[in-house]
Amino acid sequence: MKNDVKIICKNVFKNNDKRMFKKAYTSIWIELISELEKNKGQVTPAR
Repeated sequence: MKNDVKIICKNVFKNNDKRMFKKAYTSIWIELISELEKNKGQVTPAR
């Protein structure tokens, strides 16, 4: 049962390598912007 858990959130900010931090930070922003454009700016309703 414990192995069924899928981690969807990870902390990329705990990284001492500035180059890798910058790359991960930029990648996350690209993913967020792509998701926003895919949804055409529609906000999902609160549950």
